[in-house]
Amino acid sequence: MVLALGATAFADTGIYVTKNPTDEVRTAGGTAWFISGATNYNTLSWTFMSPDGTKYSVQDFRTRFPYATVEGEYTTTLTVRNLNTDMNRWGVFCTFTNNNGSTDTAMAFLYVSAYAAPTYSQPAYTAPSYNTNVNTANNGPITSLTNLGDGAALYTCTDGSVNYVGEDGSYMNVSADGFWFSYDASTGTYEGGMFNN
Repeated sequence: MVLALGATAFADTGIYVTKNPTDEVRTAGGTAWFISGATNYNTLSWTFMSPDGTKYSVQDFRTRFPYATVEGEYTTTLTVRNLNTDMNRWGVFCTFTNNNGSTDTAMAFLYVSAYAAPTYSQPAYTAPSYNTNVNTANNGPITSLTNLGDGAALYTCTDGSVNYVGEDGSYMNVSADGFWFSYDASTGTYEGGMFNN
């Protein structure tokens, strides 16, 4: 039997490796896929190798890392799910076998880094701005404020008067005689006008 790690073809086995698995760089909790290919083989199996050079069958790897899921051990695609940083720098290769012997693919390595929690960029809260161009000299200090949107606001002053200030700075005492004003907070709409005398 001839075992030659990383070779692509052997005359004595007739097996020709068409695809070697490639390194996988992942974060903890992720999934790695190792894909291999060959011609003129009957069976295949995968083998893991620890950083210290110890070989593990797929079953032994499952025992060593019980939280991981390993699928496809007898197919050309080996899937390892729920990766952990303990698996960092482990190698894996595929062995193709026929009646003449076995041929190994090149070894691929698994590089697993710690999971990095995603960072979210949230804009800083900006307090709503209101038009404060209200003249309170005749009406006293402002006691309450209602934002009407688009920079407009209603101000209630200590004398009980209600004043409207528009985004453009226009000012109107809406509690004055002969004027009516209505604001619907649920819809954010307002309207006003003069009473018909």
